[in-house]
Amino acid sequence: MLADVLVIAAVAVALGLSIRAVIRGSSDCCDCASGKGCAAHASHQGRCPAAKDMVANAEKALGKAHKA
Repeated sequence: MLADVLVIAAVAVALGLSIRAVIRGSSDCCDCASGKGCAAHASHQGRCPAAKDMVANAEKALGKAHKA
């Protein structure tokens, strides 16, 4: 009985924290590790350097895949 209550309480806490994270992290940079310190995020202008780097790496990988 006590174990059931503890499991239900743990699930309720996890659900509450998940909902809080979704509500608080609704910006474009919410998943980015550089979100708070990024100049593009702070000024709301410009291009995201993390996204630019990610696209460049993907294009480079696709280019290698087509050559192989």
